[in-house]
Amino acid sequence: MSFRETWRTLGAATTLSYAIGRMAARIPGVFWHRYRLIAVPLSGMPKMPRGHAVRELSSGELKTLVIDAPLDVQQDRFARGLICLGAFDGEVLVGVNWLARGHYDEDEVDVRFLLPDDAAWDTGLWIREDRRLGRAFAALWAGTGAWLAAHGLKRSLSRIADYNLGSLRPHERMGGRTLGMLAAARLGPMQIATGVRPAAVRAGAGTPAVCDLRGC
Repeated sequence: MSFRETWRTLGAATTLSYAIGRMAARIPGVFWHRYRLIAVPLSGMPKMPRGHAVRELSSGELKTLVIDAPLDVQQDRFARGLICLGAFDGEVLVGVNWLARGHYDEDEVDVRFLLPDDAAWDTGLWIREDRRLGRAFAALWAGTGAWLAAHGLKRSLSRIADYNLGSLRPHERMGGRTLGMLAAARLGPMQIATGVRPAAVRAGAGTPAVCDLRGC
């Protein structure tokens, strides 16, 4: 995609953010992320497609399956209290989604999201490459909706890079609503972010900035 096409598709602010992120990635100790915070209502999630099922996976079961996250990442997510939902087409695992309640500590930036009582946080959604044009996405979201309903929750929250239209558009089709934007820059040991408190923290020091979504 040319710069002109990118500008027309994403808009000025998002194109600029994307360009800054690309440049920052080339400099050691520097990064830039700008996220759209999205809430998808339970009512917008699809019905389970025929032949598919979704169930919660234990750490032991997940070790026997092949997903995008290596074992150390899986173990870290379970240790932080996340649960893993696996979508199956018959006996074949076709995708996973990870959910958290109460709060979620972001792994790209030093931010802790405080979650509303009626919501879970979803992250790490993955679909097998050979199933990305099939019904795996619908199955995974149908299963996520069933899990939310079983736990008395009404919506799922997540963060999506502002330029990632391939993820933003499916969320919007499910009735996703933008709660706000979060931008974070790291300059050496310091992180500066908008929409969080405190705005500046020492990255990796164990005390992340807080983004409070409980009133959203």
